[in-house]
Amino acid sequence: MANFKDKYLPEVSAKAEEIKGDSKLLEKAIYKDAISIINSRVIKKFYADVYSAEYSEIDLARRPFLNIGPGSFRHVMWRTADKKYEDHASWTEVRRGEKQCQVDYDWDIYSGQSMTEVDSFFKVIYSSHVMEHLFPQDVIFFVSEIKRLLEPGGVVRIVCPDAEQMVTAYERKDWSFFMSYLIAKTGRYKKPLSYFDQQELKEISAEFLLEYTSLLTNHKNPFFLNRRGCVDFLEKYQNIYYALDEASRLSSRDLNKVVGGHVNWFTAKKLDTLFKMAGFSEVRFSSFQKSRVPILRDGMYFDRTDPEMSIYLEAIK
Repeated sequence: MANFKDKYLPEVSAKAEEIKGDSKLLEKAIYKDAISIINSRVIKKFYADVYSAEYSEIDLARRPFLNIGPGSFRHVMWRTADKKYEDHASWTEVRRGEKQCQVDYDWDIYSGQSMTEVDSFFKVIYSSHVMEHLFPQDVIFFVSEIKRLLEPGGVVRIVCPDAEQMVTAYERKDWSFFMSYLIAKTGRYKKPLSYFDQQELKEISAEFLLEYTSLLTNHKNPFFLNRRGCVDFLEKYQNIYYALDEASRLSSRDLNKVVGGHVNWFTAKKLDTLFKMAGFSEVRFSSFQKSRVPILRDGMYFDRTDPEMSIYLEAIK
């Protein structure tokens, strides 16, 4: 135990400061954090070896790996592409208030301008929870750009919210699906689930569904819906997906240039059609941390956002 403390205490001192007056608890916390640090170092070393085993030194020197919309992600082997907002802040800084590392490509997909890199430069492209921020015309451009940037045989892994899972839960009145995110995961609601009545749960779930696919719940959007209005809006349509299409159409493009919210929805079928129409030679659906590309199985960097409600697609150029 002493060796762990002497070697790793500087890295876990912040945690140690939180524990006062309990030496046994302190020792356990130090030990637990030390083991975590050791494990993370082992994982990092393993994946460093994976890069060396899978790619040539020439490839590793040019870093043919791209993460589009990286958030707080930063990996020494990867290039990143993201847009800047009006105040030159990144999405992560605007939405989460977190500092983001410098990106390699300042690329605004809404502009319709190609990313400043040559054709077929990348071997692997990864993009997690970006496509739902794009309007339909931007999605088509986005997928075509990915195809342009990938080398023949290159792989793209796309992760985005699974609208089918949300729609099915709403149709089945599985309000716990939505509330688990709003209460247990994000803490947006503090009241226990059993304290809500069925009408409240329906309205909250309808609001969540439209918030996750459009700007209709944003007060600044020209077409705004309150919670009860969200229910009425969804019930106007025989098919909820038609309602989601209309919600996307009613979302302000100008507003989304500022807020960067969700304005689209995807199912496995919709993604499959998009990538096949774009000319990818093969489209497959994956799952959490089960990529065909070894370096994308590194859970310290990939598939970290809402895995319980995401779709995972991989396509080969």
